[in-house]
Amino acid sequence: MDEHDRAVGAILIGESLMVQCERSADQIRDPHDPQRWRAMREIQDDYPEIWRQLDRAREVLAARGANTMAYEEMRPHVRRTIASDTDDHASTVDADALEDARRAIAELKLAVPGADWKAIARRTRELVAIPELRRHSRFAVVGIVSFVTLAVLTWFLSSIPDKKIDERELMRQELADVASQRKVKIQYLQLAIGERCDAPVAQEYVKLLVMDGQGDHAERFADRYVGRCGEDTVVENWANAPRPPR
Repeated sequence: MDEHDRAVGAILIGESLMVQCERSADQIRDPHDPQRWRAMREIQDDYPEIWRQLDRAREVLAARGANTMAYEEMRPHVRRTIASDTDDHASTVDADALEDARRAIAELKLAVPGADWKAIARRTRELVAIPELRRHSRFAVVGIVSFVTLAVLTWFLSSIPDKKIDERELMRQELADVASQRKVKIQYLQLAIGERCDAPVAQEYVKLLVMDGQGDHAERFADRYVGRCGEDTVVENWANAPRPPR
């Protein structure tokens, strides 16, 4: 089995989100990081999505008769949220919650028969090491590769139904997939725009921020962008648009 398998794909998405959670956790633990509160918001969105992807992988594997008992035994006892309060009533990251997710990913990997995880990781590294890509920022490359990989995997997972479900559940899954893809694209566009003046990229980025409920971030970005690059009515209109319901 490789990354085109539904169960493997779901595990890879969960693993990618896990990496993002670890990055956010590092920001949150740094009291001097100006993005720590934004990182807390992102990690609270990403952590439940990890479990949604892992549960989906377990469902596929169990339907095939794979042994997912270890995952099933630990699943009811994992932390439901990743935020915890300290003695001074400040929010921080629950390290045990991250460890739960790591163990769950490891257990599901063991349950996938015939998956060469080392080969999958090697193919990803080789893609990043392509000469044309190495001329650009490594962070931008990682963002682009992650965006393409997650988008393809999410499409592949959603295009092949595991079982017949009712319309309400189908709509819920589709909306969750759209939200997940939007977050990945936001990260990609953030890397792409950087400090450049690129109107189409900036307009798409601020629009997605507003649609994702990150209106305050959209306003701050618009202020910086207009101050740096000059007036852009599309960017400003999106930044000041009414907020969608959460």
